[in-house]
Amino acid sequence: MAKLIKPHRTLRKTLLAVGEGKSDTAFLKYLKSVVCNDGEGLAVTIRNANGKGPNNVISTAIGANTIAYYDKKLCLLDTDIKWTSENKHAAIKNKIELVGSIPCLEGMLLKILGQSVPHDSVTCKQHLNLITKRKMLDPEDFAINFSYRLLQNARSNIPELDKLLFIFEGK
Repeated sequence: MAKLIKPHRTLRKTLLAVGEGKSDTAFLKYLKSVVCNDGEGLAVTIRNANGKGPNNVISTAIGANTIAYYDKKLCLLDTDIKWTSENKHAAIKNKIELVGSIPCLEGMLLKILGQSVPHDSVTCKQHLNLITKRKMLDPEDFAINFSYRLLQNARSNIPELDKLLFIFEGK
């Protein structure tokens, strides 16, 4: 009787991406759809920490990693609330990349669009809503306003965007 040979199956690298809130999570889902859409790159899992600051976002990533192993982990955080040394230490200990949006995701998005960035999060959100006419809570909202080409062109001037794209590209 012939021996059954199992087909070779390549394991994909995994990425856990945790967003601070709904907009951050929608943006991460959009990045997944445009960068990791070939089925051969990273296998990306996205979690929403539902706000509550950097401690909660990092804790969400740590908790998700105790349930399942991920090759890479990242947290997309606002910088309007200072990251404590304990936050940074927990991230380093658990090998989590911290990516900070200044002062929030909407600030980074305004910068991508070539707009001036207000100093506070509330004004950033209002300004972005006026420009995009959207709440930016769904990945489709990002697809309409932030093409992959626009993101690629902006990455050289926006270090946090470059870091996100670099990680999603599996590098």
